[in-house]
Amino acid sequence: MNTLKPRTLAGKTVTVGDFSVTPLLDGAHSFPLNLLRGADEVVMLAMAGGPQAPGSFNIFLIKHGQESFLVDTGNGTLRPERRGQLPLCLPETNTAPEDITKIFITHLHGDHIGGLVKDGKPAFPRAQVHVPRAEYDYWMDDEAMRQVPEAMRGMFPLARGVLRVLEHDKSLVFFTPGEEVASGITSVALFGHTLGHTGFMLVSKGKKFLFVGDLLHVEAIQFARPDITLAFDTDQSMAKETRLRTFKQVAAEEIPIAATHLPFPGIGLVLPAGDGYRFEAFK
Repeated sequence: MNTLKPRTLAGKTVTVGDFSVTPLLDGAHSFPLNLLRGADEVVMLAMAGGPQAPGSFNIFLIKHGQESFLVDTGNGTLRPERRGQLPLCLPETNTAPEDITKIFITHLHGDHIGGLVKDGKPAFPRAQVHVPRAEYDYWMDDEAMRQVPEAMRGMFPLARGVLRVLEHDKSLVFFTPGEEVASGITSVALFGHTLGHTGFMLVSKGKKFLFVGDLLHVEAIQFARPDITLAFDTDQSMAKETRLRTFKQVAAEEIPIAATHLPFPGIGLVLPAGDGYRFEAFK
């Protein structure tokens, strides 16, 4: 008798009106608390329970009728020490790379765009890749590269290498926040982590669902203390204000979020708790 193999890399599918959203586990990782900014180490250790906070690299598969979309593509093979699992995730959802018609990129860090390219060619041959215009301009700017700390400059050639492959393939599509990237899916400015960091609001049959990318990174700390930022946030103040504003909105409207670095599956509700918030993950 044929039996279905249990899913290990694809989480439970969530229905949003006429759409479905499935979380895909590109890999697990943890965040050292010394990457966080805005609170004493003793305070953060007490909140997290140790010097490392658990997290994931999450990708989200959206299906609508016969169409299949991705929000980000994970690590891919950009960094040998951190290979992405997306090619192993998709078969668990009966999805082939050729089935993906659109990919929505939140920002151009390597752990979000690494899966776009394989062996020097687009990994998704039929997909249009939607990239925030401000992100493209920033990562292609030599002056911007000179201004960042030397330890971070290596991120620029990684991003440019991926972009060149997509430009040669003519699959890049640029957008600015507020524009619709697909029927029922609108881009949302969530600036701060990067200067063009963008989320995507899905609306269908009166239901809303927000993909927030790297709006936050550490569940154990940044819900209770949204003011705490990350060393990799390009604009610390803007990242904090964007997080505070977005948490207030999604909590008030009970809009589920999908976040890249929350522990898998990374989908759930932001709920008020004392002076901050807490996260109720979908099981």
